[in-house]
Amino acid sequence: MENLFDLFPLEQAKVTEKGIFFKGHFYSCSIAIREQWYLKDFHDIPIYIDNYDEDYILVLLKNGSLTIAYRISNHVGVDPKNIENYQALIQSFKEQLKNRKKRRR
Repeated sequence: MENLFDLFPLEQAKVTEKGIFFKGHFYSCSIAIREQWYLKDFHDIPIYIDNYDEDYILVLLKNGSLTIAYRISNHVGVDPKNIENYQALIQSFKEQLKNRKKRRR
């Protein structure tokens, strides 16, 4: 365990409703999801970080074992123009189907 401290510094992260929050990023792992950490009392948890890679953190569990939590994208967004184009395309398809049905009668 001492070697772990040398390679990965010990820090504190915050469990929130959106995930495990550390230095502007959210992380998640299967254990947190299974145990529903994000629905419970929010608290600080000990983690080990890799100073060279922010894509994951090592979460220290209550039983002393570690689990890997991977970074979740913070900037998931949809361009409103794309939504409008998609809706217009769907409406166009509906009109075409409606017109075809009318011609068959």
